[in-house]
Amino acid sequence: MPVYSLPKSIRTMLSDLPDGTVPDASITYGTRNQYGTLPAVTYQITNHETLTVGATPLRKATVEINSITNEAQATQELSEAVKAVLKEDTYDSLEFQAVVNQNNILQEPDIGNGEEATPYIATTIIDIYYKET
Repeated sequence: MPVYSLPKSIRTMLSDLPDGTVPDASITYGTRNQYGTLPAVTYQITNHETLTVGATPLRKATVEINSITNEAQATQELSEAVKAVLKEDTYDSLEFQAVVNQNNILQEPDIGNGEEATPYIATTIIDIYYKET
């Protein structure tokens, strides 16, 4: 029986970014690798549910994807590149039947007194409808 991994499948989809956009090690599940370089992409599954029953049930996952850089324009451009690779296809034995973009929000960094500025983050929330193949 094959082992299915939704986080691994999402990472495979995000790895389709054009060469040089984001280093492979900087695409991470959960939090950003603090020792990694920018730009970076992180993703997290915030909701997961089964929509149908049967041998290959349809499932839905809500995923939050963060595009992170040091500049607002670069963050927005990275977010657009991320949205361009969010496509229906089979990724590591999971068939993504629909990838629906819910929204995209640019978050300005907090700047403290005497502290280094944190990076800009553009958050994209998507729904992925998928089945195991």
